Amino acid sequence: MSPRTAPALRTGTWTVLSGRTTAAFEVRNFGVNRVAGTIPVRAGGVEVTGGEVTAVRAELDLGALDTKNPRRDADLRKPNLLDSGARPGMTFESTGVRREGDGWVVTGELRLRGTSCPLTLTVSRDGESVRATGTFDRAPLGMRVPRVVIGRHVRITVDAGFEPPR
Repeated sequence: MSPRTAPALRTGTWTVLSGRTTAAFEVRNFGVNRVAGTIPVRAGGVEVTGGEVTAVRAELDLGALDTKNPRRDADLRKPNLLDSGARPGMTFESTGVRREGDGWVVTGELRLRGTSCPLTLTVSRDGESVRATGTFDRAPLGMRVPRVVIGRHVRITVDAGFEPPR
């Protein structure tokens, strides 16, 4: 029995449809609770060459972060955390892509606050939409807050719709 593999994709740039794309995050709060929220995806794309994914990029809008708690959102936007007033964008750029089963594993750099950290995403495809999940360590990003208040590891899930290349 051979493992299933993802079907070949049309060559070109697949463009993120911002209206059909969401980035959700989850992080521990005070060591016990989990806080969830969303960050709009402003732009992004997937480069495909010869039917294989070769590059992935995304830009998120930190100024529009939403945890359903306006006070928490304002605190998260402050300079010691996301600093979204001075740097409203968070970006992801892939450094490697490999097929795995029905999907892909995408490694790359998450950039925020003028610094970066590694992020590995597990990606699955459903038609022209994908779901990417991963966890990153916020410590290298310079967010100055005790781990007891906000957990060190942040889980992110992106559900993305794409416009295929023409």
